[in-house]
Amino acid sequence: MEFRQLRYFIEIIKVQNYSNAAKNLFVTQPTLSWNMNKLQEELGAKLLYQVGNKVMPTTAGSILFEKGKKILEELDDLTEIIEEDHIYKKKELTIGSNSVISPVYMPLIQEFMSVYPNFSITIEENGSVKTQKKVANEELEIGIVSFPIVEPELEIESNTSHTFQYDAFVLMRDDHPLAGEEKLSIKDLKNERFGSMSKDYVLYHVLKSKSREYGFRPDIDFMSNSHEVLINHIIKKNLVAIIPIQLKELYADYPLAWVTLTDKIKPFDIVVVHKKDKPLSPAAALCLEFITNHEIKSI
Repeated sequence: MEFRQLRYFIEIIKVQNYSNAAKNLFVTQPTLSWNMNKLQEELGAKLLYQVGNKVMPTTAGSILFEKGKKILEELDDLTEIIEEDHIYKKKELTIGSNSVISPVYMPLIQEFMSVYPNFSITIEENGSVKTQKKVANEELEIGIVSFPIVEPELEIESNTSHTFQYDAFVLMRDDHPLAGEEKLSIKDLKNERFGSMSKDYVLYHVLKSKSREYGFRPDIDFMSNSHEVLINHIIKKNLVAIIPIQLKELYADYPLAWVTLTDKIKPFDIVVVHKKDKPLSPAAALCLEFITNHEIKSI
């Protein structure tokens, strides 16, 4: 039995006439008759009978009529829900990320929006740690974060064409006493005052843990969620910081020195995360599929 045949049957019983039902359904009367014969053959029961121009249901037909109306009502409700969530309607999507790593995926996000101009994407900037927590708590559907992944309930998706990473360097003003060094370890910074990304960022925790390994607590003078604010404060107060070298190009005209960090810190992989075993909305699924399966044209 097809839903189309069920609609035909219900309309025929409602108006009690093949001709009027055909007009209401925008089909021919022979089409209705053929479908009703097929329906009765398939179900193995006589569902309706005709006396003159009046069509009436049998007892089996009455059951199908009452149950069928409920089925079609639920089908129509379901269809409406799906259409309201249709991926090609105007969509707003928020992606969790942060000011340090979101530029890495920005070319893909911009390409996605050019392909799907009906999408409006907002980047909610928090640190990777906070973004992971928000995705795990279902406050965000997807997030672009850096390793390590601290939330066990997250599914990790990498781009199939590129491995995205950032490397930690020591940043300071170019007239700082250590600015002329080729390489530095965090243990060499024991007596320095630090600027740092906030506790929501992985680099804050790297600084704390590495300092602990060398037997000291870093003197953190200033923290920020914005690398721009942080770097300006580093210049103003002559602080040192652990910052991704990938930001260097943005601050090429600033009076800064970027010194290689010798501590064994693996490059931080940048990935997309979503909640395990939690279906994504069509909008989030389409975006995730795009930014993990497409190649960045200008990497």
